[in-house]
Amino acid sequence: MAKTKPTLFVIFAGIQQQVAFGTCSIAQDASLTMMRSKAARFDSVADAKEFSEENHIAFNALTYIGREDFIDLDMQG
Repeated sequence: MAKTKPTLFVIFAGIQQQVAFGTCSIAQDASLTMMRSKAARFDSVADAKEFSEENHIAFNALTYIGREDFIDLDMQG
């Protein structure tokens, strides 16, 4: 069984109430990704906001900062 890493912040692109398989997130290159291992991960909301400002990512009902638990396998990507 894979160990769970600390919860990190991720910028999601999808309906907030349906965080499940198929949910997109923003990758480190500011593109959309469905792969958890490619999601840009942040230690704080402030870091995620700074990244979004630098990459011209606007927050709305479909693009938001949320928390996500990652396992070792996710962190290797």
